[in-house]
Amino acid sequence: MKPVKLIISAIGPYAGELPPIEFGDFEEKGLFLIAGDTGAGKTTIFDAICFALYGTTSGTYRDTKNLRSEYAKDSAKSYVDFYFTHQGRAFHVWRQPSYERQKQRGSGVITEKERAVLYEEGQTPIEGLTQVNNAVKELLHIDEKQFKQIVMIAQGEFWDLLNAKTDQRTEILRTIFLTSGYKNIEYRLKDRMDASCKVKAKAEDSMIQYFQDVAANEGDELFDELEELKGRAGRSGSAWNLDEILSLLERLTLSDKEKLERMKGDLKKAEAELEKNREELALAKTNNGFIEKRDKLEKEKAELENRKAEMDELSLLLDRQKKATRNVYPSYAIWTKKCDEAALTLKRITKAESDLETAVANAKRAESALNDAKKREPEADECRQTISRIDDEEQKYHQKEELAGKRKELEELDQRIGTEEAELKEYEKSLTEKIDALKKTVKELKDKPTELAGAQNEGEKLAALLADLGVVFDDRIPKREKRAKELTRKQKVFLEARGKYDEAVGRREEAERILEDSRAGILAKKLVEGEKCPVCGSVHHPEPAKLQESSVSEEDFKKLQEEETALQEKKNTANTEAEKAKTSLEECEEQLRIAMLDCVESPLLDMETAGVSLEELIRAAGEAKTRVGTMSEENHKKCLSLEKDCRTLRKAEKDLETAQGDETEKLHAKREELDENRQRVNRELTETKTILKTLENLCFSDWETAKKKRKQAETKKNRILEDIAKAEEEKKKADNHVAAVTSELKTWKGSLEQQENDEEAFRKKLDQEVCANGFSFVEEMLTYVVKEEDIASSDKVLAEYHQAAAANEKQLSDARVDAEGKKKIDIEGLKAVCDGQSAEVDLIRKKCNNNENRIAANEEKQKRILDRRGELEEAQKENAICQRLYNLVKGTTGNGKITLEQYIQAAGFDGIIAAANRRLLPMSDGQYELYRQEDSLGRRSNNFLDLEVLDNYTGHRRPVGNLSGGESFKASLSLALGLSDTVSSNFGGIQMDALFVDEGFGTLDRKSIDSAMEILVNLTGSNKLVGIISHREELMENIPQQIKVKKAKDGSRITVECGI
Repeated sequence: MKPVKLIISAIGPYAGELPPIEFGDFEEKGLFLIAGDTGAGKTTIFDAICFALYGTTSGTYRDTKNLRSEYAKDSAKSYVDFYFTHQGRAFHVWRQPSYERQKQRGSGVITEKERAVLYEEGQTPIEGLTQVNNAVKELLHIDEKQFKQIVMIAQGEFWDLLNAKTDQRTEILRTIFLTSGYKNIEYRLKDRMDASCKVKAKAEDSMIQYFQDVAANEGDELFDELEELKGRAGRSGSAWNLDEILSLLERLTLSDKEKLERMKGDLKKAEAELEKNREELALAKTNNGFIEKRDKLEKEKAELENRKAEMDELSLLLDRQKKATRNVYPSYAIWTKKCDEAALTLKRITKAESDLETAVANAKRAESALNDAKKREPEADECRQTISRIDDEEQKYHQKEELAGKRKELEELDQRIGTEEAELKEYEKSLTEKIDALKKTVKELKDKPTELAGAQNEGEKLAALLADLGVVFDDRIPKREKRAKELTRKQKVFLEARGKYDEAVGRREEAERILEDSRAGILAKKLVEGEKCPVCGSVHHPEPAKLQESSVSEEDFKKLQEEETALQEKKNTANTEAEKAKTSLEECEEQLRIAMLDCVESPLLDMETAGVSLEELIRAAGEAKTRVGTMSEENHKKCLSLEKDCRTLRKAEKDLETAQGDETEKLHAKREELDENRQRVNRELTETKTILKTLENLCFSDWETAKKKRKQAETKKNRILEDIAKAEEEKKKADNHVAAVTSELKTWKGSLEQQENDEEAFRKKLDQEVCANGFSFVEEMLTYVVKEEDIASSDKVLAEYHQAAAANEKQLSDARVDAEGKKKIDIEGLKAVCDGQSAEVDLIRKKCNNNENRIAANEEKQKRILDRRGELEEAQKENAICQRLYNLVKGTTGNGKITLEQYIQAAGFDGIIAAANRRLLPMSDGQYELYRQEDSLGRRSNNFLDLEVLDNYTGHRRPVGNLSGGESFKASLSLALGLSDTVSSNFGGIQMDALFVDEGFGTLDRKSIDSAMEILVNLTGSNKLVGIISHREELMENIPQQIKVKKAKDGSRITVECGI
């Protein structure tokens, strides 16, 4: 990245848009200087570049909240437009900060939001804060923090560049040397290792679960063996004894199948016996059924004969009910309906006559109300005249009110002007006091930023040391205790295994002795005096061996040998595990000692550790942790106090500048404004009072009173007219109602005559039908009227009776034939025998089913275990390979812990340090060289990218933090140039052709400045642009290309000198 052009508008101390800064004009010599007054805005040029690219400023103590220039006019826009080239492509990025400005129309403020656009020739612009920020990072391959370390060394941050910790440098070196791939290898191996471990654990858990689900009958000879093996498998949580599990499953399935065959034979015999007894029981039930059916039908016949008289009587009653209900009652219903209609019509005639009288009275009252309402028409005319007069004068009332309001406002404004004049005098006095107080504050606090930087440096060292101590006590010491307990446990296991092995050896030796004696006794028992011994050949046997009372078989002896061998293997395994645990503990303690020595030997503590034991070192580390915690708290309080002082200083400087500039100018402008306002108010107040005098002779005092009177007149007029209209409407309704009631009464009287004639005719027809159906009079007929449901019910009862009698006669005849010659048999005994046999068959069948289900389930579990066996073996192989590779890449294979990525970064960083030393040695007259830190054993630890300096005058190394201010600047500048050289080689996709240095030269003597100048001039010869901010006269004399910044009351200005 190489700057081409920079445009700044209304940013910081610059009031408007500055002339473009053409960096291309500096390319011939490459080195340029930015000089000017304190607070004029030199650093703002660097801030603008950093803000344009990343939306942040160049310094740690600067923010973007107040980038808007206080000198800017409301119409001026605040923005930065930065043009640059990168890898042969041209770009420019435009960015506007967030700020508030006065509205151009009306009062109030408008907030302009932060905006950003990235342009590239021939490409679509990229808009939006996040999109532009991401695009710049992707283009340059570095973020804003890395940009400040590589390209721009901000004011007061030289120490941070030199003393950055390993984790801070790791990120930038990862980008420069493209080492993220090595870190990804570690992650991917860890993922594969974890995945294979999960697959292995899942397969083992699944196989153990399948085995836990295997079942056996409690009476089975293999039940105890199965339960014992299940317990061992469950406690171990692994499938280490898979062959033993599968062997037991085979034997268990074979045993269950043999038992199943025997059960099936027993079941077949029991089922045959049960079937024979069930046939006898069925025959007995059929015989008893015939007899019971005959007896039931005989009883039913007797009951039917008893109901015959009742049914005959019901038949006669039903005939009378049918005639009354179906033949006569319909005519009765019609006659009664006609009677009801005539009575209803008579009631309606009576009501209509009463309604007619009421309607005539209402019509008379409505006519009287109409006459009364028309008498008030003159009052309505008078109200119309009042309304007209008020409408004509309405405009004058409004004018009067407006003028009265204006007079009141002018009088109040006159009073406020007087008050403001008094306040202005008081404000002028307080402003003078404020300026004096701010000058005193600035003078008292001017050294606080330097003190803060030192305190923060010490705080970072304390925090890093406290973190290292935390790792010691939270991780390493508990890990050591855990491994010590593990060693004790494994030693105990070994001792137990050795004791069991020694006992087994004793048992085997005793059995071997007994076996040898038994063999001799058996042989001696067969010896005969005079015959040769098959062992020694002697024919005399004076003391033959005697047969031992206790004996041992060859098979028992072989078992004891096998037991001894197995226990020996367990003893050897336990011994190996104990040795591993001991080695692991020793390695852990060595790492713990190194970590604690790194902490307690820190220059911050200055503790003596020579010749101390590990336990003493742990106690010393505990004391160190307490001390560092106390020191860190005190440092934190100090930093907070200094930060507060720095904020107070920055605010006081800003407030002083504002008070001497804008606030003083505003004070003078306010005084002139008040004088003009007082003259204008006096003139307008006189004019308003003159016009108000001409409007005092109106009918009412104000428009509200007149408007109220007009509304009252309108209400009264409308009420009178509405009353007349309402009375006319009521009169019309009353007349119409009289006519309607008269017509209705005439209609009802005609209907009554016709209804009375119909009633008489239907009565004659009813009497004729009563006689024709055998009834004496109407009331008798009504006693026989019933519902159709009752008639249907009686019909059904008679039909069911006749049907039941016929069916009984036929069924009884057949039942007598079936039961002839048969006697009842007792079936309860037969049923009890069948129930007992059925329960026995069910029990045997259930046992067979349980056995079959258990065999099928166990075979299924065995199949599933075998299916997972290949998966388990593959996962175990994968896990072992990944574990070895992961430990190698992670750096945990040896005593020193350095990852593959750290190894690559350390090698690359050595190149950067070498490039830095090529500058540092001449600048320091050969006194200083930078080195990467190593611990006392030469193994890189987690501070492998921290720096230390070798003093060639004394031959000793010391931390870079102990360098003086001037020495720190030289080392920082050398490191930045070395880093820039490495980046410029395009080693990692980053190409930076510019370097900016803000201050720092003030700490150098004349000779050091000359050395630094020579290096910077040589650097620009490699097509690199270098910009410096400084007050030093030597630099202003020796660097002809300059950007000069001049401070003024209305904002700073710049001039560019190209040294031509």
